[in-house]
Amino acid sequence: MATESRSASAAGIIIPADVIEAARRTIGVYFAPISKADPEANIKDFLDLSKSLKRAEIVQRYTPLCGKKLLEVGSGFGTNLAVWINHFDVDGYGIEPGGEGFNEGNAGSLKVLAANGIDTSRVRNAFGETLPFPDETFDIVYSANVLEHTGNPEKVLAESFRVLKNGGILHMEMPNFLSYFEGHYLVFQPPIFWRPLLPWLVRYVYRRDPTFAKTLRTQINPLWCKRTIRRIAAAMNCRLELISLGEEIFLERLSQAFRFETQIVAVHLRPVVAALQKLNFRNWVGRLIIALRGHYPIYLTVRKNCPGRTDCNPAA
Repeated sequence: MATESRSASAAGIIIPADVIEAARRTIGVYFAPISKADPEANIKDFLDLSKSLKRAEIVQRYTPLCGKKLLEVGSGFGTNLAVWINHFDVDGYGIEPGGEGFNEGNAGSLKVLAANGIDTSRVRNAFGETLPFPDETFDIVYSANVLEHTGNPEKVLAESFRVLKNGGILHMEMPNFLSYFEGHYLVFQPPIFWRPLLPWLVRYVYRRDPTFAKTLRTQINPLWCKRTIRRIAAAMNCRLELISLGEEIFLERLSQAFRFETQIVAVHLRPVVAALQKLNFRNWVGRLIIALRGHYPIYLTVRKNCPGRTDCNPAA
């Protein structure tokens, strides 16, 4: 296994065998008791390079990727960066601090970049709350399934807007804890308005260790996003234009053949989604879920538009 590698035919990216093994003994082992999913299936999903192309499709609804200077907050094992640098000529950078359950991500990302001829200094060992970049550096700040794991999500967003150029786009994917599905434990839940509720459900309803649930930032939902963007905009004396929370993507997915990002989620949700789609005449089910702020996930997309600043070119 140590001398093998895996590649993505669509983007020509190589994942070294020792990176796959590192993901297996960290991500695979760590999440096995949490999600109760097959660890090998979890690793396959986690390192699936086609996800990077699907994520690029979503980002490019709002801004082109080609040639842009991009920061990924929480770049994991570097798969998004490697694909986007190779496939879209992105001037890409990332931060990945490591941590419980992800403690080989930074080292793994350096190996992935090196294996694909990309400068390893593009990934920094840093936290989202203190980004090691000057103000107004990037055209795009991107993140996927990271914000809920941070120590201070609002500070991460504020730092992301600080390093974003005037006219640039912030695009972050995150869970919606007002939805009815918890994507880490792969269980159904009621909307979370009280932080101790999820650990209680995990422990007493699903009979699992709630330690990980206690770390999740369950305040994240569409209402929190709107309030937080307003607070940051006021503090920065800058206009932050909320473009989307991902509602239109949710409606599209319910109205056509549903595309799951990972197979382990598909196994749990495919029957439920199929039943909803049968009832979803003129997308009334989707619109009701959105009215209740329950769509999943959130795709937070915001343009930084600060009046009077002309020192940076718009990103879109």
